[in-house]
Amino acid sequence: MRDALLRDLSQLPYEVITTVDARLVSPVLVSGVIEVSIHDDVWQVWQAAIKNADAVWLIVPETDGLLKKLTELAVKHKKTIFGCGLKSIEIASSKLATFEVLQQAGIATIPTFTLESWQKDLGENRGKWLTKPDDGAGCDETFFFANAADLIGLEGIWNKARRHIIQPFITGKSASICCVMHGGKAQVLSCNAQIIEIKNNQLSYHGSIVNGMREHWAAFEMVANKIATAMPDLAAYVGIDVIVENGEVSVVEINPRLTTSYVGLAEATGVNPAELILNTLMQENYPWPKLEQNVVTINV
Repeated sequence: MRDALLRDLSQLPYEVITTVDARLVSPVLVSGVIEVSIHDDVWQVWQAAIKNADAVWLIVPETDGLLKKLTELAVKHKKTIFGCGLKSIEIASSKLATFEVLQQAGIATIPTFTLESWQKDLGENRGKWLTKPDDGAGCDETFFFANAADLIGLEGIWNKARRHIIQPFITGKSASICCVMHGGKAQVLSCNAQIIEIKNNQLSYHGSIVNGMREHWAAFEMVANKIATAMPDLAAYVGIDVIVENGEVSVVEINPRLTTSYVGLAEATGVNPAELILNTLMQENYPWPKLEQNVVTINV
């Protein structure tokens, strides 16, 4: 994701500086690189980098509050942020909070429970289930249970995993929406099929087929705009994970930052996605070009 974004930004008239782990190969399509060694205080490095920049584009998961903390640093130093506002980041960083906001807005979503509410509200608790960290990214620590009894057998370790939530396993097509949001409105970049595998009762993410679900463009666009209305400080690039079952679209989670599918967007759309995002944020009523809907497979 980082290299794809740097590639796109390198085609624009900006000076781009990035931090990089000193043990890794440095990117080349940048104006400057700030190396972070194992002896450095990475938060001090990031704070200095943010302080010296005019604008900030953060590539970081919301897990453990990382995206929120870095966004707070940028806000503290009064920098332009090519990303979402703190309120939407806080909501989207919690699957339970996201469910509650979407439910209140009348947007179809996956029921989400704590262990206590699941036990209390679901009676016999029949069906298949997933557990995942409330603030997890991707398929991190996402487990499948064929029945409630197996999940109940896990109860003994829940004191060690209070961040986890429970959702019913929905049989359908896993998909995602890449979009740009600004001012309570959304523009769709691509409609993607997700490549997800269940092995040894654990879900793993293996990439996406960008525009592999382009036949659902109108429905995905409607969902994205409903979310943008419900969470108006979602801004810049936003990824939305959904399940499509019998033509119905249900939201799984919202990613208030770059997602893996960004890697294929330049080829899929035929335009520079970073330029589209920046123009949407910085130009009032920016007229979007017509996008191509090429299919691009991203394997991870």
